[in-house]
Amino acid sequence: MSVIITTYPDRASWLLGRKGIGASEIGSVMGAGFKTPLDLWRQKTGLEEAPDLSENARVQFGNLAEPPLRDMFRLMHPEYELEFTPFMVMRQEGEYSFLFDTPDGLLTEKSTGRRGLYESKTSTCLSRADWEKWNCRVPDGYLYQVCQGMFCGDLDFAVIWALLLDKDGDGTLRAYHFERSECEGLISNIKRDGGAFWRCVVERRMPPQRIVF
Repeated sequence: MSVIITTYPDRASWLLGRKGIGASEIGSVMGAGFKTPLDLWRQKTGLEEAPDLSENARVQFGNLAEPPLRDMFRLMHPEYELEFTPFMVMRQEGEYSFLFDTPDGLLTEKSTGRRGLYESKTSTCLSRADWEKWNCRVPDGYLYQVCQGMFCGDLDFAVIWALLLDKDGDGTLRAYHFERSECEGLISNIKRDGGAFWRCVVERRMPPQRIVF
């Protein structure tokens, strides 16, 4: 597979270059995101504006946490080399070029040379149900995100590095490892359902019921 990597000079040009379905959006296509598939379709077709979350306190915290989280990962997991390039977009050449990912980082497993995806997350867990979403697993939307990232970058594995905060603001760090070979079924689903959704965007047809719901 041929990977196309584009690095933009700033955030404004990066936003303009994000054509297609981003890895952070694929969960919504699959029915496991923060917005409905129909809402995403309306935003992709220009029928409504995506909400501006730049002033959201949790979004701001997550953005500010990214650099120190990378530093902590490097310190606590020296078995990996972690590289970060701002405003970088990865996508596959050809049929599925509408799928893209902007990684929080790229990993090299020092002992094998294998290449992987690094994704950092921050989450406030206020209830038992919130903690359960991170109990030996990650929320489904984040799983779909790293599966798409592994596909777009033709990568061997992914690590989600999560800072989980309790109601008092105290945090715990957890690493979740995913092998590409164990995620091929989910990647196939992403290609199938993502392709159907993107055709609806291009043809300006409302997604069918099985995608919307």
